[in-house]
Amino acid sequence: MKEIHSDTPGFQKIKGALGGNRLVLVSNRGPYTHEKSRRGIICERTVGGLVSALDPVMQSCGGVWVAWGSGNADFVVTDSQNRVRVPCEDTRYTLKRIRLSEREISRYYYGFSNRVLWPIFHLFPEKVCLKTEYWNSYQKVNEKFAKGVLEETKPNDLIWVQDYHLSLVPRLVRDENKDAKIAFFWHIPWPHWDTFSNLPWREEILNGLLSSDIIGFHTESYVKNFLECVKKGLDIPVDNGIINLPDRQIRVKAVPIGVDCEQFTQLSRSVILRAARLHRRLHTKYIILGVDRLDYTKGIMNKLMAFERFLEKYPEFHEKVVLVQTATPTRTKVEEYREMKKEIDETVGRINGRFQRIGWVPIRYFYRTISQDRLLTYYKAADVALITPLIDGMNLVAKEYIATKDNGGVLILSEFAGAAEELNEAILVNPHDTDAVADAIKNALEMSSEEKKQRFDVLKEKTREHDVYWWLERFFTEWRKTYEKSV
Repeated sequence: MKEIHSDTPGFQKIKGALGGNRLVLVSNRGPYTHEKSRRGIICERTVGGLVSALDPVMQSCGGVWVAWGSGNADFVVTDSQNRVRVPCEDTRYTLKRIRLSEREISRYYYGFSNRVLWPIFHLFPEKVCLKTEYWNSYQKVNEKFAKGVLEETKPNDLIWVQDYHLSLVPRLVRDENKDAKIAFFWHIPWPHWDTFSNLPWREEILNGLLSSDIIGFHTESYVKNFLECVKKGLDIPVDNGIINLPDRQIRVKAVPIGVDCEQFTQLSRSVILRAARLHRRLHTKYIILGVDRLDYTKGIMNKLMAFERFLEKYPEFHEKVVLVQTATPTRTKVEEYREMKKEIDETVGRINGRFQRIGWVPIRYFYRTISQDRLLTYYKAADVALITPLIDGMNLVAKEYIATKDNGGVLILSEFAGAAEELNEAILVNPHDTDAVADAIKNALEMSSEEKKQRFDVLKEKTREHDVYWWLERFFTEWRKTYEKSV
């Protein structure tokens, strides 16, 4: 994705909302890695919605990004304080790297973050693996991050901590610097108390977060659930989105993240011809697109079963429709994820073996990281986007698809994705209801041009209005209000 310059109106607004303060950003993964290769050390920008949203901000506004150094040459290029200037080709800000041991990566990241917090907060308690050594490592790694933040923070800096990997950092920083200005953004769902209460270390997690001055979530329902957990778990009074502590107040806000709608629209124009060729190459009238990480929360198996049911119920669409499904590898060291990949591979093979004809394969499945150009081509070519996670904090794929299309398209969206709270002009489905999803596919393909345009125009306007600049400006403005009211 091309970089945004600091003279754009969007970033001028963000700078104004920051009020001249320097930003110290804290996240598990960093925006850049350094890797050894035959050509020497290569600097690569990492892939993900967080980096896409925040790297341009840091380039425009400067500051420090504190993150785990996961590249095999990350600490070859850093100074004695584990700092390196980035982006590599045109340095704009400082990246402070945190060094983790193999044991810490195994227990903090693969263990507590992804085998305890991830399944609990995504409503899969049966997948939780509670081990004390996971929790102990999570605490120690959060201490490392907090130490790195404290080393880099200057007076009046704004410290913005990101996501569930680092829930203890605000408390650890506050204990050392009571005047620190701290915000937290929680990017995954926050469940009801009945689910959250299963976590043995629930009080520590809540108290860690409550050392922030403002806490952001993607939806109002997550805010409601979080406040309920604070009331029931800590017996702390809550009033209209404000948590009242004896010495201060904490604001809790729903600010849904967006995408750079204008940028996606512009970049997609370069792939128009490739999108047309994709239709011809697949020998199909309609393309249905699924873009997911290979994770049990994404509901890929449910989607495949629904597509198979669609082919069973509506044979008139045989040889007229192809499902292009991409699955990005993730957590490949975890046995459960390897088993999931095997099951998906076998299911795709079985469905294709059952329905394919000469010149027509109903499912084209790709297990790989997708380049930006290829992803834009898929978005541009797809007549329908089938985005059906079992649960999702937001799901930016839905917004990227809308942003890329300028000639209409139909979005089928799980009602359990955070994006469904905003994008209710999509065809909303329960991904567990196989027949309903199959019927939704038929409805999407047969939808009249008038209805398609009416739905899409509203979705496009929402995506454009609540873009990534709106998200950043809104959150930073709410954050500054916290200190203005305390003066």
